[in-house]
Amino acid sequence: MSGETTDKSVAMAATAASVRAHNAGDGGAVAGGTKRFSTKRKLAAVQRRMRGESRYAVSRDLNVPVHRLTVWRDKVLMGAQSALRSDSKFLNCSVSRIS
Repeated sequence: MSGETTDKSVAMAATAASVRAHNAGDGGAVAGGTKRFSTKRKLAAVQRRMRGESRYAVSRDLNVPVHRLTVWRDKVLMGAQSALRSDSKFLNCSVSRIS
């Protein structure tokens, strides 16, 4: 009977530690824990991919699904495209004024 009590107390202690760690902001180490990423961290992940690092390696390292990395990359590329588009309009206006 002492063995059963020890097993239960060990299991309860392990569960309590994982719940505490999850609530303490352990970085998503607990299974099922979700973690929000700042825009800086998302951009850093996309930059790693653009430098040639494997999407699977980045996914594993950050504990983020591959499809989410793909969505982030698509958003970054759309933002870059629109930034260049507005930049080129600005340059065209400036050049026409100077001439």
